[in-house]
Amino acid sequence: MTAFARNSVLQKTAGITLSKPVQVTLYMMLSSLVIWTVFFSTYPPAHNTTHSARHHTLGVACH
Repeated sequence: MTAFARNSVLQKTAGITLSKPVQVTLYMMLSSLVIWTVFFSTYPPAHNTTHSARHHTLGVACH
């Protein structure tokens, strides 16, 4: 593989991995994971805070 071909492959890879759809997808997945972890946490302070916030903001009754 020549240096030109190697650079071309690296540029294509960087273009794909840094594209907007990939960035948006990764951001949404990370955000979803963080929200899921906090909402279903068994750590009492985190759970109680998010539980109360959910009831106040969404008006959801779960019990």
